[in-house]
Amino acid sequence: MNETCKQCSSQGACPFSFSELSEQVQNYGCLPSPYEIVRMRVESGKTWACHSNQNKPCLGAINFLKEKNLPFKVIDKNLVTENDDWSKFLNNEQKTKSYAQIV
Repeated sequence: MNETCKQCSSQGACPFSFSELSEQVQNYGCLPSPYEIVRMRVESGKTWACHSNQNKPCLGAINFLKEKNLPFKVIDKNLVTENDDWSKFLNNEQKTKSYAQIV
């Protein structure tokens, strides 16, 4: 396993570090919020890639989804990165109300 992914959810700008730095990066629009990543996975089956290694899924996201008993397995090998138009996976507002309480 990539060493950066072992620490991804507790360091740096990973949205799931819930840190000042991760909030700042999300506010710039570079990375989606944890809420948006949860929606991408649960509603569209898309998994967010690790920002340190785009060939690997975001371990912070997977661990968070597991903790919340939400679908976490990678079912689409085409991971979503900051280079993709990830907003296209966030189009169903009716389902989102229940996820807002989780994140």
